[in-house]
Amino acid sequence: MERQLLVAALAGCMNPDPQIRIAAEHALQQAKFAPGQLHGLLQVALDGAQDPAVQQAAAIAFKNGVKQGWDAEEGSRFSAEERAAVRAALPEALVVAGAATKRQLREAVKLVVYTDYPHAWPGLLGELCVGLKSLDQARVEGTLSILRVVARKYEFKDEEDRLPLLEVVNSTFPALLALFQSLLASDSGAPELAELLKLVCKIFWSSTYMEIPPPLASGEAVAAWMACIRGVIERPVPLELMPADPELRDDWAWWKAKKWALHIAYRAFNRYGSPDLCTEPADVAFASAFKRDWALPLLQACLGQLAGLAQGRYLAGRACNLILQYLTQALAFAHTWKALKPVLAELLPAVIFPMLCFTAADDELWREDPAEFVRKGYDIVEDLHSSKTAAMNFLLELCKARPKGTLDATVQHMVGQLVAYRAAGDAAAGPEAVRRADGACLALGTLAEVLKQKERYAAALEPMLLQHVVPLFASRHGHLRAKAAWLAGCFADVRFADGQGRGATFAALLQRCVAALEDPDLPVKVDAAVAVRCFLDAVDEEDLGDFRGLVPGLLTRFLQLSQEIDNEDLTFSLETVVERFAGDMAPYAAGLTAHLVEQFWRIVREEEEQGEGEDEEAEGALAAYGVLRTLSTILDAVSSRAPELYPQLEAALLPLLERYISTDGQDVFEELMQIVTYLTYYGGGISARLWGLFPRILACLDEWAPGHGTFLATKHPADLLALTNRSIERALTGDGYPVDQVACAARLAGVVLQHCRGRVDACVAPYVTLVLRALVGSEDEELTCSLLLLAADLLYYDAALTLRAAEPAALGPLFVALTRAIEARQRRDDPGARSASSVLGLAAVLALPEGAAPAEVAAGAPQLVRAAVRLLVAIKGQEERLEARAAAAREDEDFDPARHAPADAAARPPEEEESDEDEDRLRRRLGEDWSDDEDDEGSDWWSDEEEAEIQSPIDAVDPFVFFADAMGALGAASPARLQAVMGALEPALQAAVQGMSAYAAQLKLEQAAAGQPQG
Repeated sequence: MERQLLVAALAGCMNPDPQIRIAAEHALQQAKFAPGQLHGLLQVALDGAQDPAVQQAAAIAFKNGVKQGWDAEEGSRFSAEERAAVRAALPEALVVAGAATKRQLREAVKLVVYTDYPHAWPGLLGELCVGLKSLDQARVEGTLSILRVVARKYEFKDEEDRLPLLEVVNSTFPALLALFQSLLASDSGAPELAELLKLVCKIFWSSTYMEIPPPLASGEAVAAWMACIRGVIERPVPLELMPADPELRDDWAWWKAKKWALHIAYRAFNRYGSPDLCTEPADVAFASAFKRDWALPLLQACLGQLAGLAQGRYLAGRACNLILQYLTQALAFAHTWKALKPVLAELLPAVIFPMLCFTAADDELWREDPAEFVRKGYDIVEDLHSSKTAAMNFLLELCKARPKGTLDATVQHMVGQLVAYRAAGDAAAGPEAVRRADGACLALGTLAEVLKQKERYAAALEPMLLQHVVPLFASRHGHLRAKAAWLAGCFADVRFADGQGRGATFAALLQRCVAALEDPDLPVKVDAAVAVRCFLDAVDEEDLGDFRGLVPGLLTRFLQLSQEIDNEDLTFSLETVVERFAGDMAPYAAGLTAHLVEQFWRIVREEEEQGEGEDEEAEGALAAYGVLRTLSTILDAVSSRAPELYPQLEAALLPLLERYISTDGQDVFEELMQIVTYLTYYGGGISARLWGLFPRILACLDEWAPGHGTFLATKHPADLLALTNRSIERALTGDGYPVDQVACAARLAGVVLQHCRGRVDACVAPYVTLVLRALVGSEDEELTCSLLLLAADLLYYDAALTLRAAEPAALGPLFVALTRAIEARQRRDDPGARSASSVLGLAAVLALPEGAAPAEVAAGAPQLVRAAVRLLVAIKGQEERLEARAAAAREDEDFDPARHAPADAAARPPEEEESDEDEDRLRRRLGEDWSDDEDDEGSDWWSDEEEAEIQSPIDAVDPFVFFADAMGALGAASPARLQAVMGALEPALQAAVQGMSAYAAQLKLEQAAAGQPQG
């Protein structure tokens, strides 16, 4: 498009006449990838003679053209000549462009650099070196902008891919350091200077993110760069130029420059504060120089900033947050703690405590937007940047790591604030006393875990709660009522005079939290709801009956509150009520499910209406996750007590599942699979509509979710079986799948064989091939065991068909691996859950008619018997141990711990119990094959307890009876062969075989007497 026509088309896009505007947009769209069009747009964007609106339109069109055509999958839409012309013009463009145009061009530069540097733009590095030495501020800024993009490109790359960055550092950092020093030497307060300082800091940050490049590891380099970083931190801010609007202050260029310098200081201290924790030579060298020369000076620089804050000077929240993180890190090292300790007496009351107090900004947000106040209070991302959270973390770490002299002083100060507030009276207390009382409550709640573990404080917690916290529930100040509920929740699990979760004080606090659910202020209600969860978690199972009367009211209030605000913690409180009072949920299950599904759809609608901003999207995903998790809890609660409700619950859940078992549900796919697992397992049958989800699930597994799966065990139509096998094959033969996902695929194949015995003969040969191929390259115990269990399932399904499908040369190694795995488990005295399937597989081979098994397998019959008997002995021993344990538990039911407790037991603080209720519930209910990370023996792939409730057709097959029948069939068909097998066994094993046969006969008699099917 000619220059004149291009300008006219760009201007036409802003014409109020819709016909002209549409025509202009169509013309630009048609010429988007025409030769010379992209370069022409860049020239118009830089033409100062043009209307600024036309320039801006040209810049946007240029940026979009680069996005859409520079690195297209089928190749660039622009010629090599035009691309070269654009690259040549971009550095100068960032110098001459206006501010609005420059913002668009920077995005285009990023795309070009990420695509073309260094292979197609080798001259860029030289241009950057020249630009860093320029005396033209605009050129320096443009150069720094591009250098920042280059460094950012390699920020997260692995070592090999970062090699071009080393060349960049070698070439540009000497000039960059000189520029940094000259900028700091200027006494200008102009924001443009701050922008340049910020860019230099960001370049250093990105270039050192993964490791310290060798050129920066020498003592001289560390000294020079850290001196500059310290200079930025300590540089006085021209406060007279700071924006008057508080909302704009933290985005002011000078505070951003300080923020990035503090980022670098904290990361250097956190990552390189101790050379002993570093491994790479460059990192060790940097850490040695930093610890020796710069940890203390940077600490002093941070303390200097806080001293200004104590004197009333403004300090940006993000800068304050990073300074406090640096101080928290300083607590870990003797030399920095020695320097920090003397200033604590002034720092704590003058700086740290005021940060904990309720502020005017808090009060304004509370009144004007209570929902936003709640969101900020429960948002983890907000916590990362919050100066208040950083102050809480510093206080907690101080009292944990350096309690001597600090914990007592801190507690005394906080209690003193509450005493002063109580003495003044709620009605007469002034604003400052109210604010400080709020801060004291926050500090005490922050220190809750420390105080509960210290005996001298644990005994005083109950009087403190009665004296200072209970009255706050009646305060006229909403934020104090909220803090009372929050603080009560923090101490809900203390051991009161009547015990944990018991007594008058516990009941009084809980009742006040329940009453606070009807408070007029939304934040109070949310904090109360979270506190109620803490109280319910603190009650022992045997005492829950005392609180059963609260359930209907809690459910009603939680559901009403969820209509006012979507909050993940509120949903978890509802989930706790459902889980702890699972036996009472049947009457409420349908209503709760309908409400939660409606809430889920509301969250989705709100997210769609608000757009796809990162913060809103993350918040919505968390809320949706909480809703789905609670739905799973409801399904679990009624699974054994009211399974007849499942069809009704399924009907409410299916629309949600049908939409989000797709790419739309990637963020919550695991929670969706958990719901499907409950519906398929406990629903008493899989409906046609529920079956309709199965192809969707398999499509997701194939496309983007290979690590997920569920338990679908009933009739397998042929098309669904084909989809299942495709997913299994993909996992077992594909590259790049995590080991646990490959093992899961092997287990899924075993499910198919067990549930479709006699109906999936066509699967046997492919499964055998997959097992043998995967075993060859398997070096992981979990995967090997899963493959061997699949081999056992194949043998039990049809031993003759399986053996015919295998290559003869592979059979020997397969059975050797299987018997060795059994021997290894026996040495650990760990027979495991799926031992039975292994016994069935081995016995199925022994039961084959003579001549049906290959010669090498038939010759190994004694080894198969030996392995099967060892498994059966281990299973029997495990059964006896479990029965003994159950008997001991029955005896303990009459045991009164109070009568046998040591005399000092009441004075002891309660032991911490680390448990994950969700994990425990899933282990108990769904038998997921989760391993204990602390188990040196690898994953518990055979754990009986984990799979106790996952029913399979082989559960009805007694391994002792099946083995005895197999040995009987062997003897009936060929007595000589049986005699040869028995003769090859050790006397002890011969006796064990006979004992197993006698035990099997006894089991048959018992089954017959009970009217059960035998074998």
